Amino acid sequence: MNQEEAPLFEALCFHKDQNRGNYHVPGHKQGKTFDPLGREHFGDLLTIDLTEIAALDDLHQPEGVIRKAQELAAAAFGADRTFFLVGGCTAGNISLILASCQPGDQLIIHRASHQSVFNGCHLAGVRPVFLSGRGDAPLGGEITGEDLEEAILRHPGVKGVFLTSPDYFGRVQPISQLAKVCHRHGLPLMVDEAHGAHFGFHPHLPPPALTQGADGVVQSTHKMLTAMTMGSMLHLKGNRIDGGLVAKGLGMIQSSSPSYPLMASLDLARRFMVKMGQGELQKTLNQASLIREHLAGMRHLKEDTKSGSDPLKLSIRADRRISGYGMQKWLEKRGIDPELADHEKVLFVLSPGMKRDEAVRLIGALRRLDQAIPQWEESPHHPIPHLPVLSESHLSWDRLRLISGETIPLPQAEGRMAAEMVIPYPPGVPVVLPGEILSTEQIRHILHILDKGGRVRGVTPGFPPGLHVIK
Repeated sequence: MNQEEAPLFEALCFHKDQNRGNYHVPGHKQGKTFDPLGREHFGDLLTIDLTEIAALDDLHQPEGVIRKAQELAAAAFGADRTFFLVGGCTAGNISLILASCQPGDQLIIHRASHQSVFNGCHLAGVRPVFLSGRGDAPLGGEITGEDLEEAILRHPGVKGVFLTSPDYFGRVQPISQLAKVCHRHGLPLMVDEAHGAHFGFHPHLPPPALTQGADGVVQSTHKMLTAMTMGSMLHLKGNRIDGGLVAKGLGMIQSSSPSYPLMASLDLARRFMVKMGQGELQKTLNQASLIREHLAGMRHLKEDTKSGSDPLKLSIRADRRISGYGMQKWLEKRGIDPELADHEKVLFVLSPGMKRDEAVRLIGALRRLDQAIPQWEESPHHPIPHLPVLSESHLSWDRLRLISGETIPLPQAEGRMAAEMVIPYPPGVPVVLPGEILSTEQIRHILHILDKGGRVRGVTPGFPPGLHVIK
């Protein structure tokens, strides 16, 4: 296949240049009627903001340029079949679960998964089995083949395994080993690889999940590559997951009027990475090395030693008990916007094509932060809530939807059963799941995040904040 092509983008440009009569949606008529000030910023994009007309194909039944663009993406990413996603990895994760499970089926879920995976279980009527990694990383570190084997043997009717690798901080799971365990039992391995779309494009990056035996992989092409926000891809390899069922699920949960600029950006992101990706990633790796070289000489700031294998994720902590939330706020006031923070560290995402002046700017800000740290008041030690390696909900999620709940003050929720997910965002990984009995550790953890200025979905505003529990 000719990876120099970008068939969807080229079709949009050709259609625009024909100056055809526009008697169809969207209502702005390729930018002819739009807010005058907004047109200065949106103008060029609006000319290709089109719909399913002429030769522009249909995402939900692709037969032309969208199909060809997806086939080019499959070849570039090493898949047998690729689907463009206009609803982010959320749409891909949910569709994989809908394709793999029937109501009442059990599915082994990585406990540190994104909220969309758990929402997929709700929509599919799945009874999840939660598997946590071992180690002191938040919500567990590495998942071992032995633990996965035990989970499968304890639940002989399970329909598949859904893991997250890498996580937000770049920690990767031993996918090759875990895929062998799954396949030995005839189960598909699905991987939320939202933060790993770049892995296959440089030898100094971890290998992508598709090359290690994963059957279904979802990637946020907009996170670590160059697509527009919400632009993602779902890749299938082999025949353990029915592509027709995946397409059916996507047809139900994605818009019937997908954004053509968004889809075209996926087409272009693929072409860009095939043509220039390794060189652009090398530039970023060089800048990452420069930042780490200067960081090593700082007195109080250090790279987090528990960080993962992705060199483009930089996690920094202080040598004193300084919260990541505090460091994030300090940096934001000085024009530096990190990706996220937690109770102990702050995370920076270094994307393809990062320029030297950006690295120098970050180094300068970190040097000033390093000098300011000694004057900061330390925060109390805050332990991460303990989670068992293997667990299940105390109630099936089908029943949870039918049981009435009530909202109570969060500090009074110990021993009560959660009715909804509680999710620090970012990273969007729930600290409490529906059906879990709330512990003192979990309540303290949520209150600590709120106290330090973090955002938490699933709690009601107020003082104290409220939590929805089973009545």
